[in-house]
Amino acid sequence: MKHVPHRPHGIAKTIPQVSLAVITGSANWGLAFPEDVDMPGVTVLERDVSFDTPYGTSDNWKILELSADLFPDRAARRALCMYSHGNPRGAIDHSCHRRAFAVLQEAGVKRVLACSTVGSVNRAVLPGDFVINADIIEMTQTPFSLLPGRQSFDCSGKRLVCPSCAATLAETATRHWPSSARVHRIEEGLVAAHAYGPRLTSPAEAMAFRMLGADLINHSIAPEATLSREIGACFVPCAYVTAGMNDYLDRERGGLLHDDVLAGLAQTSSRVALEALVAIATLDDCDCNSLKSPQPEIRASRF
Repeated sequence: MKHVPHRPHGIAKTIPQVSLAVITGSANWGLAFPEDVDMPGVTVLERDVSFDTPYGTSDNWKILELSADLFPDRAARRALCMYSHGNPRGAIDHSCHRRAFAVLQEAGVKRVLACSTVGSVNRAVLPGDFVINADIIEMTQTPFSLLPGRQSFDCSGKRLVCPSCAATLAETATRHWPSSARVHRIEEGLVAAHAYGPRLTSPAEAMAFRMLGADLINHSIAPEATLSREIGACFVPCAYVTAGMNDYLDRERGGLLHDDVLAGLAQTSSRVALEALVAIATLDDCDCNSLKSPQPEIRASRF
């Protein structure tokens, strides 16, 4: 893969028009994504890019080119690559999601694939398993919205994960994932609870999420799924398990995560993400964007 020089920070660039976005996260830690992934046809055109938004500057973007050789129609595509869920490198700032998705909205992105790791509070879902959840629990409804006012749109909570993209991702993961672990498809109906990090979930919190119906715990999925719905884009999570239910409940064990799982699967999951990104680019249109519906104008104008 061609490597490009680092770009000085603080230089904002015009947001390109692209239909695809890939979000990196803990699933890719320890790798330069996509430079360290053996994926022919993927080129980093620019890196360390900053974009201005109405909510502040969003940093650490990469602009990717996907070669024409990867597609049946022989047409190259470009994609935006978001660093670590949009987080700044030197601070904890949960409003980063709004800035990052403001970039995707301006770019016209229609399909979002988000890489992450999750914890499992379902004893049948084990460390090392690949998971595509079907639903989300997030009680605060994600405070950092991009909607232009409360009375503008209704955004449905149904099908927050795109079934078409999820099916394509599952097929890709099945080809690459180690046979010693499982690939959990969207049809299994797994539910991911959202808990903002960076602190990992306590044993009591893990039990509470399980009682609410969660199978998984994730630190980024709710704002990304919600903001994807708000910008009218399909969303699919590309995740694997690095902590199991027994790891949460064992109070004698100081650590939680299985670091060997992360080290062993970061490369594989990154390859799955890139192949799936290429595959979802040419899917037929679905109805995900119809789940964001305009409200009647009178609801805002008459008061």
